[in-house]
Amino acid sequence: MNIVIVEDHSVLLFGLREILVSKLDINSIGGFCMPTKAMDQVKWSETDLLIADLEFKNGECGIDFVKKLRVRYPKLRVIAYSSHKIFSVLNELKRSGFNSYVCKEMPVKELIYTIGIVMKQSANGFYESDSYRKFMHDRKTVENKFFSSTYEKQVSLTPTEKRVCEMIALNPHIDNLILANSLDMKLNTLKKHITSIYKTLNVKSKEGILIFLNEE
Repeated sequence: MNIVIVEDHSVLLFGLREILVSKLDINSIGGFCMPTKAMDQVKWSETDLLIADLEFKNGECGIDFVKKLRVRYPKLRVIAYSSHKIFSVLNELKRSGFNSYVCKEMPVKELIYTIGIVMKQSANGFYESDSYRKFMHDRKTVENKFFSSTYEKQVSLTPTEKRVCEMIALNPHIDNLILANSLDMKLNTLKKHITSIYKTLNVKSKEGILIFLNEE
């Protein structure tokens, strides 16, 4: 089995490689700190499994990385190995080409067991690990907690809410009626989206949305 790990914490990356080599039948195992480096340097056509974090210090997004890979390499298996537990993030994994999710806070034996299941199932299948089932079951509590990172806030926006944010970023003083017409939606619908965005990003105005986006 050929494995690639993409993880920007060097100590965790090194330790995880050592553990997997000692526990699994592996032909090769590569480690990268950023998706862009892995994308350019890995022979993906010869790779069986990718284990990837979802957020990286340089701002890259693990979900976007996997989406691109799975389009080109549909037989590749992918496991998200992350500390993120927000319902919106976990719910996005199935739609983005991941085959499972394991929380970093869980014992590594869960990851090893999950690898075994994922490699036996269809490349289009999704295995609900103990971590995944636990956090999805607790989703109401988790989703109502204060978002701990900018990444979690952004991913928690719906596609329509992201479009609203993009328009507001171009002109934070834009009138709601003009904005609604530009987005081809009713004014009341727009107001509901804006209220949801304020709550998700923890801001109180359109200018707050702009400030939030500029902090990226």
